[in-house]
Amino acid sequence: MMTTSSSTSSTSPSSSSSSPADDDMEDDTLSISSLVHNSTQTLGVLKKSMADMSWMDLMQKGEDRRKRLNVFKTVLRELSKCCTDVQVGLRSTKQDAVASSEEVVLLREQLRSLSAEMMFLRQALGMKAASQTHTNGLPHLVTPMQADQGYMDPMIRESTSSIPSHHNSSSSGCSCGTNSQLSPYFLPSSSAGTGTRDPYTELEDLVHMSGPLTEEAVLKVLHHRWQRGECQTRIGPVLVNINPYRGIPTEQVLQHSRHGHHPHLHNVANTALKQLIETGTSQSIILSGATGSGKTYASQLLLRQLHELAGGGAETESFKHLVNAFTVLRSLGCAKTKHNSNSSRMGQYIEAMMSNCSIYRTKLHCYWLDQSRVVQPPQGERGYHIFYQMLAGLSAEERVKLHLTGYSAKDLHYLNNVTEADDSERDRIRFDAWRKSLTSLGIHFFDVMRVMAAILLLGNIQFIDDGGFELDIKGNNEIKSVAALLGVSGVALYRGLTTRTRNLKGQVFKSLCDAQSANQNRDSLAKALYCRTVSAVIRKVNSITRHNNTRHYSATSSGSDDTLSNDSLGCKPMRHQPSPVPSKSSTNQSSTSSHSSMGDGFISILDMFGLESNECNKFEQLCVNFSAETIEQFYTTRVFKHTQDVCRQENVHCDINVEYCDNTPCLQFLLAQDHGLFSVIDSESRSLDNTCDQLIQTLNVKCTQSNGYYTSALENSHQFTIKHSSQNITYDASDFLDANSDVISDDVITIFQKRSCNFGFTTHLFSQELKTLQGGSPKGLLFRISPSPPRECSGKSETFTTYSQDLVFRLDSLIKTLDQTQTHFVRCIKSNNKEEPTSFDSDVVKQQLKSLQILETVHLITGGYPHQLKMSEFVRRYRFLAHHKRLRGTSDRLHDDCKILLDCFLHIMDNSNLPYVSTRWSLGTKHIFLSVEAWQCLERLRDSRRDIAAVIIQSYVRRWSCKTKWPTLKSVLRSGPKRVQFKEPIYEGIQSPPSSVSRSSSESHRYDVVQDSCSMYAIDSSKPEPPPVPKNRPFPYTVTSSVKSADFPQTRIMTHNFPADCKDPLVKKGELILVMGPCDTDGFLVVEHNNYTLKVPHQHTQLKPTGYTLGTRI
Repeated sequence: MMTTSSSTSSTSPSSSSSSPADDDMEDDTLSISSLVHNSTQTLGVLKKSMADMSWMDLMQKGEDRRKRLNVFKTVLRELSKCCTDVQVGLRSTKQDAVASSEEVVLLREQLRSLSAEMMFLRQALGMKAASQTHTNGLPHLVTPMQADQGYMDPMIRESTSSIPSHHNSSSSGCSCGTNSQLSPYFLPSSSAGTGTRDPYTELEDLVHMSGPLTEEAVLKVLHHRWQRGECQTRIGPVLVNINPYRGIPTEQVLQHSRHGHHPHLHNVANTALKQLIETGTSQSIILSGATGSGKTYASQLLLRQLHELAGGGAETESFKHLVNAFTVLRSLGCAKTKHNSNSSRMGQYIEAMMSNCSIYRTKLHCYWLDQSRVVQPPQGERGYHIFYQMLAGLSAEERVKLHLTGYSAKDLHYLNNVTEADDSERDRIRFDAWRKSLTSLGIHFFDVMRVMAAILLLGNIQFIDDGGFELDIKGNNEIKSVAALLGVSGVALYRGLTTRTRNLKGQVFKSLCDAQSANQNRDSLAKALYCRTVSAVIRKVNSITRHNNTRHYSATSSGSDDTLSNDSLGCKPMRHQPSPVPSKSSTNQSSTSSHSSMGDGFISILDMFGLESNECNKFEQLCVNFSAETIEQFYTTRVFKHTQDVCRQENVHCDINVEYCDNTPCLQFLLAQDHGLFSVIDSESRSLDNTCDQLIQTLNVKCTQSNGYYTSALENSHQFTIKHSSQNITYDASDFLDANSDVISDDVITIFQKRSCNFGFTTHLFSQELKTLQGGSPKGLLFRISPSPPRECSGKSETFTTYSQDLVFRLDSLIKTLDQTQTHFVRCIKSNNKEEPTSFDSDVVKQQLKSLQILETVHLITGGYPHQLKMSEFVRRYRFLAHHKRLRGTSDRLHDDCKILLDCFLHIMDNSNLPYVSTRWSLGTKHIFLSVEAWQCLERLRDSRRDIAAVIIQSYVRRWSCKTKWPTLKSVLRSGPKRVQFKEPIYEGIQSPPSSVSRSSSESHRYDVVQDSCSMYAIDSSKPEPPPVPKNRPFPYTVTSSVKSADFPQTRIMTHNFPADCKDPLVKKGELILVMGPCDTDGFLVVEHNNYTLKVPHQHTQLKPTGYTLGTRI
């Protein structure tokens, strides 16, 4: 039998005949209804009186103001008493009969609205809330803002700490709760000293919005919170993160020590780790949003928090290794685009592998890399950061070795499409950090630099067809330099780029390439060198494993609302699932994680692309948008489809039916077997003789039945338009076939055989292909630019996969892995398109709210059942609500046990004096469905009970410890005090009296040696002070136990700006600073400068040999 409850947990059988009990119930209902009606009228009069008197009058008038406020407060107290009487009356009526009465349900809703308006007026008038009450040993729960003060930004918390707090004790339950469940959390505003509340700024969860849920209301809440520095807002278990374009730079996120600055993101990591430990299910955190929305920044924060909790912290060698890895990959995988100055051009899947509740390995998977940007960045955009950084950071001697003397970005063909000036100083600083990080990873710096320099010089080689037998070269010096850098001869490089070997029915033919084909071979070599170098770096990063890990995570109870259920938002918890196996990823590695014990598994962070639309969208944008659509479909399926489908399957009625945008038809058009876009592109790519015109003709014929998802462009024969989930995007298909084939001929690969190449690093980059060729001459094979099996030029072999096939396979493997995990979603939004820290563009944010379906998510989580638990799991998790003797404890009575627990839950909440809140649950056939309010209240009750239990256990342990130690302590106390004697001086330079200490023979020998040394150097050993410090010492220090320690405070001089890459540094180069002592972080000093306390790297300072100490009186 299906049971649905709204504010109640049981139903009563209806009776067709009247009875005395029914008459009594009707009388009680009428009296309660009259009481609520009178209270509502009184509240209306009070609100009208407050409206007649302006708020400024209330704040400024002296005695009159106090009298009016007292009158208002008196009326509110009477209304509160009426509400209490109504609550008592509802409890005093017969529960079974009243529970099914529609009139009483309506009264509860009216009382809830009345309580909400009263609470608003109470807080506006500055009245203090009622004190906490305890029911059944459980303290009433606090709001999330009370439970976790870390939710507030430190700067805001300082500004509000001096203002008295007026929020109420809160709980959310089946029948009662707080204003926090109905309206915003009204907290003091830091910008006003009048005690007024901002209903938008302090609303931390959009589920608790009061009034109509519209797009404008959501936008207004996000805007107000952004203005106060609160850029993260929850929607139940989903987190919305706005990129403010301020704060810590991305490259310093991992190593920065500011904790609590992003509490909601940290709470996501805490929740994921807690759920992994409690359920044994692997977790995944999925970040989605447009480019520039701060996905990479958020992923770095999440990764650091995970390592703080379960990885040993930021001081471990494994974490430092990870910091160096991301420093290297940031320069190799990021570029400046029109939408984002630090856009990540590779999809990253970060996997923190857990064993015994501790991280023992962190793996990186690269799912896509924009190879075309190496040789042809889009107009107005830059190539990868590493090219500009190396040009700014290489010394003159290094430039000579790398054949880059006299070259700038304007002189290199691959980089000269941008006319704006570069920040060379910033690039130089970042290149120095990149060099150190690369070396710390165990990768030889000059090996990578030789490859990067060869790529840049390859772009200046131009093959020209002058009508002769062989192609002419424009850039003779460059081809010689490239050959020297790659360790091959210039003739071999020329032959490899200008010769084409074909295999026709087993016969090998060689021919000369035309100028266009030779230039394509040049670009293919440049792309292959770059993407294989990135793959080699990732393989090196993933080769590090943290062994002998003994640090364990201790899960603590907290009052957080972000704890997800085992089946939150359609999550299917599964044990013993494998970790992702991207068999064709850039790492070419696979991993398997078995959950043999609690705390084993993995926590993954997915940082994938958002939809992109440029002036000219090519094949790379199609791959990016396909990836974004795939991740968006996973979100839609997990959040919307699965939640509603499970309710429908178990005949659970949901009050709201959310209409959401389903992008499944778009993906079906892209992936259809015969008439899909990728299928047509793949079939046309099999033949090297097909052209773009033939591709467009085939698309126009086969994709006409796409239900409007494909439209050919009439004004341009090489363009077509695809209807994506959030917008229509037009693509230019001129390079689709070449980009999808993604091939490099074996004529180029054979250049790097060991017998003809003396540079082992490049031979290693093509090791798999050279192994296939078996050290012989070219055989007419085509290889993928990224590692992949070969194919014959005839096209009959089906072992070769195109770029799109490879991408589809990787994403399919990724989705299958994510489907086996419990997911946490972070929806990222950029505040403006200009990356300005002071701008909030409402139109830009509103467009992202539509594309990310934020409003639909709010509607679903507010009015639906986003939390779904199996009945057995619900009983196991919340069995503390009822006495264990009341529970059956058998599998066939789970339904009854759930009803008992919900009845106890209702009883606990009804015994409180808090205002009513309408929360919902529903019992299905296998699951119990909970609303957000019910789930939050249950979790808070559980956390409170666990806290109380922990205190009780601690008290018993301490009692046992004291009882165990008491006999020994008692005997010591009875024996009386004893004089403590020291064998050695406590402080250096103070001698112990010989008469009071009995020395051993060895100690006497050392004492004699000291006396002899003092007499030899004419030092009076009887003086308590140490000898004077020699003048040639650079600074005073003390030697204690053979360890030299510096005396502080001391004056030093800055040798670098701090922060190094900041335009307006806190401390400039050459300034004097006062060092107070060493920092807890290795390599840092605690510095006082301009009334600030800073952590400055030791290598950025040098000692001031003469002069006085800053901050000391002379």
